[in-house]
Amino acid sequence: MPDGKIRILFIEDDAAKRYVIARQLRAAGFEVDEATTGEEGLGKIRPEHHIAILDMRLPDMHGWDICRRIKENPRTAAVKVLELSATLATAEDRARGLELGADCYLVHPVEMVELTASLRALARLRQAEDDKARAQELFLGALGHDLRNPLNTISTGMELLQTSEAVAAEHGGTLQRMSRAMDRMCRMIDQLLVFTQSLHETVPMKRQPVDLAELARSVARDAAHASPHPIQVHAEAPAPILGDAGKLMQLVDNLVGNAIRYGEGTVTVRVGRDGGDAMLRVHNHGQPIPPAALPTLFEPFTRASGRGGGFGLGLYIVDQIARKHDGSVAVASNPEAGTTFTVRLPAASQPTASAPAP
Repeated sequence: MPDGKIRILFIEDDAAKRYVIARQLRAAGFEVDEATTGEEGLGKIRPEHHIAILDMRLPDMHGWDICRRIKENPRTAAVKVLELSATLATAEDRARGLELGADCYLVHPVEMVELTASLRALARLRQAEDDKARAQELFLGALGHDLRNPLNTISTGMELLQTSEAVAAEHGGTLQRMSRAMDRMCRMIDQLLVFTQSLHETVPMKRQPVDLAELARSVARDAAHASPHPIQVHAEAPAPILGDAGKLMQLVDNLVGNAIRYGEGTVTVRVGRDGGDAMLRVHNHGQPIPPAALPTLFEPFTRASGRGGGFGLGLYIVDQIARKHDGSVAVASNPEAGTTFTVRLPAASQPTASAPAP
C-alpha cells in the first residue's frame, strides 16, 4: 500500500446495505469499488484490490463460489477475501466459508469497528505477503544477474582453451563436458531471470505472426548439436499463431530440453491443428513422471521425484508462457506410452508471413 490506501471491492446486491457500509468504509479511509452481482464483481476485481468483501447470497452465485474463482486466478489469488452474511450465520457456515478459501468470515449485522479492524488486519497480512514476495524477487533477480559476470569469464576462458590445438587435442572430452555444463548453467540463469520477471509481468508481450512448425524445427536444429538422442519434427498441418516469438521459442526449448534430459531414444515433436487451436506435442520414452508429481508439476521450484538438476522452473515457465498466449499445457505420462507434453494455442485465422525464429 504505497499510497496508504486500502483498496476494497465490495460485492453486495442489497443497494441500501451496500450504500451504508461503503459510505462508512470510505469515511474510515478505505478506497471502495462496488459491484452488485458475482459476475460483475469477477469482472471488476484487479490484483490492485487488497481485499474483496463478498455477500454470501447474491442473485447469480454464492460468495464461496466467487472466492474460489478469485483464489484460482493467478492474477487475483493474493487478494484477501472477507465473506459477510446475514443468513449463512451458523458455525458450520462460517467453517465452510473458511475451508473453501476465505481469509475472514463475519456475520451481519456487524459493528463497523469490528469490520474495519478485520479489514486492516487482512491488509497488513496482504502487505506482509507482498513484501516477502518483493524481497524474493530482488534476491532472485540479483542472484541471476550477479551469476552472469563470473560465467562470462568462464565462457571466455573456455573459448580460448578450445582454440588451442594442444589443449583441445589432449583434453577434448573434458572441454566438451565443461562446455555442456556451462550451457546448462546459462539456461538455469535465464530461467531464473524469466521467473523473476514473470512475477509481476514486467516484460510485455510482442505479438506477431509465428509459424509454430518452423519455430519447432529451429529449436530442434539447435538442440541436436548437444543431444545424445535423435530429434524428429513432424509438421502435420499448418499452425500459424499470433504470439511472442522469443517467448514461444523458450517454451519449445524447455519442453525439448526436458525430453532430451529425462527421456530415452528419439524425441518426437509434432505440430498440427485441432479445430481452432494450434497443437504442439513433445514426446519421449523412458522413465515416466510419477503420478503423485503430476498435480504440482507446473508449479515453481517443483521437480518430479528423482529428477534432479535445475531450479524446477522450466515447466512453470512453459505454463506461464502458454497462459499469456491464452493457451494451455498438459502432460500424459505412463510406462507404456512414454511422456507427452501437449500445448494448445489459439491458431491465427489465416496463414500470414511469420516472424523469423530468434
